[in-house]
Amino acid sequence: MFVKHPARIALAAAIVSLTSFSPASSRQWKTTPELLARDYAGITDSRGGETVMLTWFVPQMMQPTATAAISMTQKYIILMVAHSRMDRATGISSFEEIAALEPKDQNGTVLAPVARNDLPPTSIAMLAGLEAILRQSLGAYGQGLKVFVFEKGDVDSCQKGQLSVQLAGENYTWDTPFPGCSRSVGKDKSADRT
Repeated sequence: MFVKHPARIALAAAIVSLTSFSPASSRQWKTTPELLARDYAGITDSRGGETVMLTWFVPQMMQPTATAAISMTQKYIILMVAHSRMDRATGISSFEEIAALEPKDQNGTVLAPVARNDLPPTSIAMLAGLEAILRQSLGAYGQGLKVFVFEKGDVDSCQKGQLSVQLAGENYTWDTPFPGCSRSVGKDKSADRT
C-alpha cells in the first residue's frame, strides 16, 4: 500500500492498531494493558462444530498513539462478529449471514445502530480498512466477519456496567470496567470529529 499524505499514514497506523490483536488462546508472556484489554474484548465460543466469535473494540486495546482509533472507540460501540459451522464430513466451514445485532446495556436497553453513511469519512475509511485487512489476512474466515457500529448510550468500557449481545441462541456479555482502564487512553474532544 502506497501512502502519500500524513493523514493517510495516521489512518493506516490506526487500522493496524485495531487489527494487532493476538489470535492465540494462551496467556500473554509479557502482558501490557493493551494486551489484557484485547484478551478481554474477544469472546470465542466453540461448540459441536459451531464457532461464534465476538470482539468489542475499546480504547484500552489501542496503542496510545492511535488517536483516531481511540476517538472512534470512545464515541461508538464497535463490534466484530462471526458465526461459522463446520461440516464434519468435509471439514469445510460455512458462515451464517448476520444481518443485524441488538446489543444491550446493563439495563436491557437496545443500543441504536449507526449506518455507515452516517459516520464521518475518517471513521468509514477506518472500518473499510479494518475489514479489508481482516479479509485478506484471515482468508475464508475473514469473509465471515462482520463489523457493526452502535451509539454508545450508557455503555462505557471503563465504567461499571455491561454490554450484552444475543447471537446464535446464546447471550454473550462483557462486564465492565475493562482491564487497562486505569491508564489514560487519550481522552479528548476529538471524538466528536471522527
